[in-house]
Amino acid sequence: MLPALLVLGSGSMLPADPPRPWVGFHMFAPTDPASFLQIKDLVAKGLKPLGVNALILEFTSDSFAYQSVPELKPYARGVGKKEARELASFCRAQGVRVIPQLNCVGHQSWAETTFGLLKAFPEIDETPGQFPGNKGIYCRSWCTSNPKSYEVVFRLIDELMDAFQADAFHVGMDEVFLIGHESCPLCKGKDPGELFANAVKRLHRHLKSKRATMLMWGDRLLDGRATGYGEWEAATNGTHTAIDRIPKDIVMCDWHYEPRAGYPSLEIFQQKGFRVWPAGWRNEAATEAFLEDSRRKATPKMLGHLFTSWGGSPEQLLAALSAPEGATKPEGAGDWWSVGRVVRRFAPRVAKDAAFGARE
Repeated sequence: MLPALLVLGSGSMLPADPPRPWVGFHMFAPTDPASFLQIKDLVAKGLKPLGVNALILEFTSDSFAYQSVPELKPYARGVGKKEARELASFCRAQGVRVIPQLNCVGHQSWAETTFGLLKAFPEIDETPGQFPGNKGIYCRSWCTSNPKSYEVVFRLIDELMDAFQADAFHVGMDEVFLIGHESCPLCKGKDPGELFANAVKRLHRHLKSKRATMLMWGDRLLDGRATGYGEWEAATNGTHTAIDRIPKDIVMCDWHYEPRAGYPSLEIFQQKGFRVWPAGWRNEAATEAFLEDSRRKATPKMLGHLFTSWGGSPEQLLAALSAPEGATKPEGAGDWWSVGRVVRRFAPRVAKDAAFGARE
């Protein structure tokens, strides 16, 4: 791969810096301020030395001390702008880009717990009054047709963007099963693909107005039957048709956590014009297979690799990252231990791989 050329005013030409692979780490943002600020140690002592240069921090409508939506104050807890600014400033000095995330549309509940957004604004629930205790569903969704949804969510996005002084934002949007539901007076009978695309476009338009790069999980844009991925890593409820209706400058975080002979979504997203950030989890064999397929199918739109954690405190994750090769898994350790081993093994490889990296 030849380096790009930078044209100087004098007419001379020098090689420009080559695109740098995106080596990312995704984690839930701790709600306890002390634990939250332990992320500084995780970054400086664990992630940066392995080549990680981007950190996605996932929040819910409950896990940040939001000030922009007074109705959420009874539910919102956790860190606020002060801690966010401190961490963001620290990470920038370390060369690590912080990208906040707020799950949009889906994941508005977990198990029996409905998050504050739908408690404070029950009128934007996609299934109002249905599924008491969230029994019989995976997660609740907010209504993609209700203007109130965007009025509130945009304020939360803006607050997180400002708190972290971020230039990019992850809107989530994975595993959306409740969309166009028969119990929603605004969405009933409508095409799920159109509803999903409209939500993506509205979120994109808002972030574009802030000059921010939008990232999202890509699973709802994939046809679960045609790809063979099924209903979790892809969609079987019709949202996949949105892929041809949305802007192409969105970064697609393409997650797959199990070993496969090939990952067709890598080609699909690039051929459609999207930049792709493949995302893995705890399985070393799966990560290796995904990375190899990413290399084989890489075009200039292949960014690198995003390592996800889905649990573990900053202290636990740092312990897993710092343990020497061959270290025995501590008794009672959760998936965070396996995640740490995966990142330790593969992140340095991604950071040095010339097959990855795309310009903004």
